[in-house]
Amino acid sequence: MGSTETTFYTIALYTSAVKIKKIRYVLVAALVADVVGMLTSVAICRILS
Repeated sequence: MGSTETTFYTIALYTSAVKIKKIRYVLVAALVADVVGMLTSVAICRILS
């Protein structure tokens, strides 16, 4: 959950800094990266335990 909050914060910060209005693709890419990171961490923990 903390990872997703950081994602939304950085999207808001960086897109406002460069004046981007449409963030749909940035949001989708960031959330997909979050899910991939979570699934990878679960897989690594299962392999190592």
